[in-house]
Amino acid sequence: MGDLRHLHKGTVALERAFWTWAIAGGLIVNLLTTLGFLALTSADHTIAALIIGYGLSIPYNIWVTIGVIRSAANPEAAKNVASNHARAYVAITILGALILSLT
Repeated sequence: MGDLRHLHKGTVALERAFWTWAIAGGLIVNLLTTLGFLALTSADHTIAALIIGYGLSIPYNIWVTIGVIRSAANPEAAKNVASNHARAYVAITILGALILSLT
């Protein structure tokens, strides 16, 4: 839980925030919530499916997006990343979070 707080504060290194939390974590969280959504929907548990499918993935995606943006804005967290790469990380995170949250 402490790692998520550091991520949200923007004190995690930008490349770690992007690759570990946004890409790897985002894929895992969104894949598991999608599978849960599909399983619950097929069992006619619509409300539970919505809670699992969207109630867990959307907050995660928002939290991670804020963390990546704050890490990109933090000179200490982004010190080894070129500014154009930092902007690309932020853009990819925002776009990915939007797409994964809406599907």
